[in-house]
This record gives sequence, structure tokens and C-alpha cells, in this order.
Amino acid sequence: MATLKSSIFSVVLLAFSFAAEAQDYSNIEFIENKGQWDSRVRYMGEINSGAIFIRNTGFTVLQHQPDEYAQVQRMAQHPDSAGLNALRRSDGKLTVNSHAWNVDFVGASPQMRLVPDKSLPTYNNYFLGNDPSKWASECKIYQAMTLENVYPNVDVRYYTYNGMLKYDIVARPGSDISKIALRYEGIDKIEVKNKELVLKTSLGERKESSPYTYQADGKERREVSCKYVIKGDQVTFDVKGYDRNSTVVIDPTLIFCSLSNSSATNWGFTATYGPDGSFYGGAIVFRANSFPVSPGAFQTVYQGGVGSLAVDIGIIRLSANGSNRLFATYIGGGGNEQPHSLIVDPSGNVIIAGRTNSTSTTFGSLFPTTGPTIGPGGGYDMAIVKLSANGSTLLGSRLIGGSGDDGVNIQETRAGTISLQQNYGDDGRSEVILDGANNIYVASCTRSVNFPVNNGFQASSGGGQDAVLIKMDPNLAGAAALFSSYLGGDEADAAYVLSLAPSGDIFVAGGTESDNFPGSHAMVASMVLLPRFPIMDLH
Repeated sequence: MATLKSSIFSVVLLAFSFAAEAQDYSNIEFIENKGQWDSRVRYMGEINSGAIFIRNTGFTVLQHQPDEYAQVQRMAQHPDSAGLNALRRSDGKLTVNSHAWNVDFVGASPQMRLVPDKSLPTYNNYFLGNDPSKWASECKIYQAMTLENVYPNVDVRYYTYNGMLKYDIVARPGSDISKIALRYEGIDKIEVKNKELVLKTSLGERKESSPYTYQADGKERREVSCKYVIKGDQVTFDVKGYDRNSTVVIDPTLIFCSLSNSSATNWGFTATYGPDGSFYGGAIVFRANSFPVSPGAFQTVYQGGVGSLAVDIGIIRLSANGSNRLFATYIGGGGNEQPHSLIVDPSGNVIIAGRTNSTSTTFGSLFPTTGPTIGPGGGYDMAIVKLSANGSTLLGSRLIGGSGDDGVNIQETRAGTISLQQNYGDDGRSEVILDGANNIYVASCTRSVNFPVNNGFQASSGGGQDAVLIKMDPNLAGAAALFSSYLGGDEADAAYVLSLAPSGDIFVAGGTESDNFPGSHAMVASMVLLPRFPIMDLH
């Protein structure tokens, strides 16, 4: 079944809290489609364990099995093969049962138009793959949608109320309520129970509340009798005792679409601050939603990444007081990505160091880059990305690595306590910093014996895992690193943190298990401090 390759994400929720005084993150956010999703979608909003897609003639609801969906999200952070096996197919791919259905307005007016409102002062960016023509930037975000003139003098408005998705049918004087009809496509059976509309799907029953209907005179609301009428796959409304010279509002609620702030689990990895005091956070975000090409019961297969658990980098920038989201974007391909470290230059551009294994079409889309991979690449490569201050443009993005795993500390998961992971409990410990000329320095580790070395003070791998140090130009435009070097002995070594002295000397700290670690300075508690690298002056 063909599906749209997508990574739907409205806001990265980090694993630490911040104030959100001016913005209500409990509302559904309808995100503008600028080519990142199927062309039939105008706006997308995330709901608990699924999504709603607003189209020109109605909407589409996608729901995942909540228990399976939650299990997949948990397992991506804390791998547990026993738990995952229950969701694996015979070919090893991970699956989650899902169901989607369309709701369309029958006989809708050709004059109908979709009008968003309650806009937020922020936007999302979507960088998918390394083809800029497929990227979408400055996608606007709204908290309400109105379909105007669905029928003559009839509008339909979508919004959030008390954590529930609602749609109001507003019938003004001169409208014909008997003409309002909704066709449900992809539902096994529709019936009315206890005045509620009950939709039978492959995931069980889903409900829409009794259609509370009222007229208002400016002072109070007067409830009007209304009930659902079902004929085949269509639903109409039987409204009695209303004033035809006054507006009638039919007000159902999709009670199965309650919110939980974020519809997917996300984990914060790193944070930093900008020159104006604004806050930048980096997280891994889970990409579980995709637009269904044909409605009805189906299985959603998570593409790419180890164990078919795909995560992207999520970057968020908040105002200095934490009350406004200035931008939120994800960056990634069809595999798995992690952001390990952030630094912001004087112009507010954010530089991200991390890793990705979206380095071939094996997992689908490639990681977005502005130049070729430095080195042979393969497995996980280090990713260095420079993103503009407004989150809309990739100013530079390069991968660097050998044919083994780079940017991976010991192993790519955090299962157990092994070697250098025992003290740090993390498989990603890279750091990025800048010098006065905005050159980019990255400290990390590699398990590649052919990591690309340029002007290095240690030209070859010491064995096992080595620390690496990289210096790149400010725009990440060079054919090679300004310099790159191994740093390690014959066992496991890793570089975790960096600092530059006013003299230009480079300080690196990390961990080692090697008795023959290079250098003449003492090692304390497996941490290595090098005031200046031997052989060459690294300014």
C-alpha cells in the first residue's frame, strides 16, 4: 500500500519542563501543508495515538492501536527485545495496527473554502532528504479551521475544547439543515447508541458525542432538539423546534480523540542559549504518522532505523522567558538520528552535532545535506548541521565518517552497562563548540578504521574505539575538514567535551580503557585532559 513518506511533528516536547505562559500547548495545532504531506491534505493536527488531516471536502482521521503505539515509543528509548517481539512480523519488521476513515460533506457547494484562524506566532520546518525541492519551511500553525459555505449559509469549524477535538456546524438563517449530510468512508458499521454516534473499526468502537445543538440570542443559549439519523454510510441531523430566522449550531465532539500534549514520546538530549537569551533544545522525536492513501483497516509499518524504530532530530527555540516558541523543526532521514550537542553563534544560528544512519536509501529518504559525505561513510556517520536563527534554512549540513559506526559510544543502544557506557549511560556523547572566527569543533568517537583524517596528529586507529577531533569551516562548505584526527590507544576511547583557551589551545576530556593512550599527561579516573595536542599547533 503506497503511503506518503512523512514525519509529522507539531512541537518537540523535551524531557525537561519550561514555562508556557502565553501559549496553550494542550490545543491541537493545525500545521500548513506546503508539500511535506500528501497533496490532498491542507492541514494536519496531531491527536492522541494518531492524527487528523483537514481536506477541502472534509477530514480524515488516523488512529493507531494505543497500547501498541505506546509500546513502540517506549522501546525506541529503552530497547526490550521481549516486548518488541510481540509487534514483529515474520519478516522482522515492526508493525502497529491502525485504522483510518474519511468524513466528507455530501453535495458540498463548489464555493466552499477553507479558512484557518487563531494563528500562532511560530511555524514549523520540514527538511526531508537531501533534495531541497522537497523541503517545506515556515509552515504556519493555527488552532482552528473553518470550512466556509459548505452548503449555502452553512459553515463548519474545527477546534479544540477541554482537550477534545470538536467540529461545529453553523447553520445561518436561510440554510437548509436537511441538506447537511456526512459520508463516512472506511468504517465497518455506523449506529446510534445512547444518542451517541458509534463507529465500529478494526480497533474497536470510536464515538462522537450526542450532537448538542443550540441557538443564541446574544444573552443566553437555548438548547434545540437534535439527533443523528443514519442511512447507509451517511449521517444527517434531525433538528426540531428551532427558529429558522436565527443561527443554529450543531456541536458534536470526537470524544475518542483526547489529547496528551504530545501524540508521541520525545526525549530531550541537549540544550543551549542564544545571544538574546533565547533557549534552544534538541531532542529525538518519533515519526509514527503517515497519510493513508486508501481509507479502511490497514497496518502501519515503521520504516528505517534499527528495529524499525525511526526517530528524527527535533530542534526547538523558545523566547528568553520560555513563553513563546520561536520555531520548532525536525531534521532527519528515513533512519535514526540523535542530536548530541548544540552551540549558537553570535547571529543566533544554531550548530548541531549528532549522528545519523540515514546515509543510504536502505531506510528511505537520505539525511538532508548541503555537500557530499566526508569519508567513505557507512553505518552511523557524524552529522554536523548549521540551521538559521529562524529555523527555516539549512546554512550547512555535512556528514563525516568511515565505513564503521561513527558518533556511537560503544554500542548504539543503552542496554546494560558496557565499557565506557557504564559511567555515562549514553551511546551519544559528542560536543560541538566554536572559536572566535566561528570555525566548528566537534569531539566524538569512532569505530571506523578508515575514518577520514586530514592533517591529523594521529593518522590511524589505535584499535577498538577511538576518540576523534574535527575542525570544520563556519559554513561546512569545505571538501574536507580543516583538520580531523584519531585520538586513542588499543582499547576503547571517547572524547566527550571540548573547550578553547584564549591562546587557542584545545582542551579535550573523555574516557579511555587504553593503557597506551597517547600523550604525556596523567589520566585521572579514566578522564583525559590534553592542554595541547602534540605534533601540531591546533589553533
